[in-house]
Amino acid sequence: MKNKILIFLLCVLSFDAFSYPITDKMPDKLKTFTENLESVSANFKQTKILPESTKRFVSNGYIKFVKNVGFTWHQQKPTVEIFTSTLTKYCVNGDSKELTDLPYFYRVQSMIDKMLNGDMADFLFAFNVDYTEHKDTWTIIATPRLTNIAEMIQNITMYGNTKDLTKIIMTYYDGTVVILEFNRLKKDIDDEIDC
Repeated sequence: MKNKILIFLLCVLSFDAFSYPITDKMPDKLKTFTENLESVSANFKQTKILPESTKRFVSNGYIKFVKNVGFTWHQQKPTVEIFTSTLTKYCVNGDSKELTDLPYFYRVQSMIDKMLNGDMADFLFAFNVDYTEHKDTWTIIATPRLTNIAEMIQNITMYGNTKDLTKIIMTYYDGTVVILEFNRLKKDIDDEIDC
């Protein structure tokens, strides 16, 4: 499940917000966000809430993303784990494999990569999407169109502004909720995106 969460390497409603269905044309604030997204480093906090438990499982670390190259995800607590993905390979704690060995993850990464380059077609094929722009922010609520995705994920909500993706909330079919919060670093970390 963690690999599926990672790719989504990838705000409070205001009174002046307006909502409309997303089209294959990238909406203004989201378009500005994708155009500004070249190399990004951020701290993350991940909270996992299981339906059968009152406990919240929290992990943290940092992530570096480079547009058209891939990302590296360093979990620091509760355990150290390093996951790196280029567009063709992935590494878990240094062990390199072909990305096509993870067919679901490979397709999702390709879809997100296209979206970040302004091509919404695959994303809109897989999800029904409600997009809302606020004064300084945007929100996407994505609900699966495809049965095989709907059997796993109920919905994904993404929050951002013209420079940053700030939060992702993923609700799974079994009731598990994963919340990812990002705090962009002022200076990129030095890690190379390489497997």
